[in-house]
Amino acid sequence: MLTLPNLLTLSRILAVPILVFLLWKPTPVDYAITYVLYCIVGITDYFDGYLARAQGQISRLGQFLDPIADKIMVAAVIVMLMASRKADGDAPILQDWSVIPALIILLREIIVSGLREFLAPLNVSMPVSKLAK
Repeated sequence: MLTLPNLLTLSRILAVPILVFLLWKPTPVDYAITYVLYCIVGITDYFDGYLARAQGQISRLGQFLDPIADKIMVAAVIVMLMASRKADGDAPILQDWSVIPALIILLREIIVSGLREFLAPLNVSMPVSKLAK
């Protein structure tokens, strides 16, 4: 069911390769474009949930894709931002201590998602708090 909220969620997923491309060998302009695109993507995250609830278009596809889109977007940007560049401009590499906080954030995302999936068949809900939104 491709409703407007679901299309907004899909647009977030499709924006990830663009974000990664812009952060691969960034210039200051690329950082600015990435910032604007990430802000737009964040706004669509708000509006897809708002529209789905306001218009009564909450779907199982949307409930499934929305958290996945969030995780993909956050994980891609974290990995690209923690990657350092060699002086000669080669591809990004992971090194130093920047990996540890990024791994903690990514593991938290995976654990929370796994916990939600584990609790779903047991009919135990783990609602998102206002602070988390």
